[in-house]
Amino acid sequence: MPQDMTPMRRRLADGQVVLGLNARHSRTSEIGAILAACGYSWFFVDNEHSPIPTGTAYEMCLGAIRAGITPFARARSNDAAEISSWLNNGAMGIFVPHVNTPEEAAHAARAARYPPGGIMAAPGLVPQYGYDSVPLPEATGWFNENVTVVAMIESEQAVANAGAIAAVEGIDALFIGASDLTFDMGINSQYGHERVQRAVETVCGAARDAGKIAGMGGVRENQDWARYVACGIRLVLTENDLSLLTARARERAEFFTGLPTA
Repeated sequence: MPQDMTPMRRRLADGQVVLGLNARHSRTSEIGAILAACGYSWFFVDNEHSPIPTGTAYEMCLGAIRAGITPFARARSNDAAEISSWLNNGAMGIFVPHVNTPEEAAHAARAARYPPGGIMAAPGLVPQYGYDSVPLPEATGWFNENVTVVAMIESEQAVANAGAIAAVEGIDALFIGASDLTFDMGINSQYGHERVQRAVETVCGAARDAGKIAGMGGVRENQDWARYVACGIRLVLTENDLSLLTARARERAEFFTGLPTA
């Protein structure tokens, strides 16, 4: 029987920072257990940018739940059919890209829940709940309470509308996609720029006022992360699996190639 709240959501309710990873190249259902052992609370399957096969992604999500870590999918677009497909098959949350208006946020929130709170078609079972004989109304009700819908803030328009987006019922978090935001601002990849700092302050304030969570990804430098966490960022996307692998591989290669051989 699942608990009333996922471990990640309990940590967020306590004001903790929760760490996540963008899974772009991983292909194992053990990714959740691996990340949990490393102190992470969530990851998303990057359907917007990744070639991970859909069936494999579903297995990654369901394996993560058994490991006590929250699996998300990043959708390609704010499309109800795609959102419901992910949430019917293992994801416990959805990152919806390029949410610029409260109307778009409302569409995403309803696409991610079963009636009466949304428009998802009722399945034969809710696999995230497990495979005991559970009445479908109970399972869908539990899902509606525990799913996490994340509106991605990736443009100046979205930042300007942050208060209205945060106020939408069913939106649980505002998440700054810093890479796309800096490109939209014309300051490509300048994550510590004062305009980005002001945007983070605006989004964190909007989330705080609405009782929602603020998150962010794309940042590179530790000093920028420290500043933004102090501002109120709690849902932290540290990086993607490929960047973690290549950074550690280069570090080890540099060490071993620098050893004297004589």
